[in-house]
Amino acid sequence: MVNVSEAFTILASNGMSFDFFTTDGMDVIVQHTVMDTQMCLEDGVERILRARGRPAVMMCDRGTMDGSAYMERSKWEQLLKDRGTDETEIRDNRYNAVFHMVSAADGAESHYTLENNQARTEDADTARIMDRKTQKAWVGHSHLHVFDNSTDFEGKMERLSKSDAGPRADGMK
Repeated sequence: MVNVSEAFTILASNGMSFDFFTTDGMDVIVQHTVMDTQMCLEDGVERILRARGRPAVMMCDRGTMDGSAYMERSKWEQLLKDRGTDETEIRDNRYNAVFHMVSAADGAESHYTLENNQARTEDADTARIMDRKTQKAWVGHSHLHVFDNSTDFEGKMERLSKSDAGPRADGMK
């Protein structure tokens, strides 16, 4: 298994700050850049894994639909139009399965922290709202699996590993 990091965290940890969002229109520019980076990372890892010629699993910390949770709907639709794509392509056709790990801010609040990710700035209430928006962004994917906080983190990971993802025959994404 190979993990693909979250593009926004990579950009933020390398100097892109939330101050960028104070400039009008930057939300769209930033989301274009995040999507470019995310897709480049995913496509590059997929290319490497396919070249090996063996089945593999690629897990993405975030996916292309996540950006929709951070924009007004009309701006998101325009972003997709500008890119010559649509939600079906980037949600349903790009990923075999979607595993949404519900934020600790929703059901395991005592474990929610900003300490383990410098790009995370949301208090627990905002994190809960954004987590629900992000989860909703993936509704419609035929293999959407949601893992709540009804168990500890190890139990959550065990439920994830036992889930039926319905992978494609080629084993990618």
